Amino acid sequence: MIRSLRWPGAVTVAKGGKFTNVYVGYGIKKGDEIFNPTMPPEVQKDPEETPQAKEPEPKLPPEEPKEGEEEPDKEESDE
Repeated sequence: MIRSLRWPGAVTVAKGGKFTNVYVGYGIKKGDEIFNPTMPPEVQKDPEETPQAKEPEPKLPPEEPKEGEEEPDKEESDE
């Protein structure tokens, strides 16, 4: 068995001509400073929706009847 002095947690084991490497650790070399990341800033909120900010929805043309279908009867109004 061999242990690394530079990488704590790294071990190599050999027996009968076969070997394996195992590492269990934090990925920090011995003597290096421990890295503690800072918290990210707060997530910004969406601006309030205003009527000017909304885009009008596009108007679609009326659907044409498919071939073989009849047009629905339109009700006549008494104006």
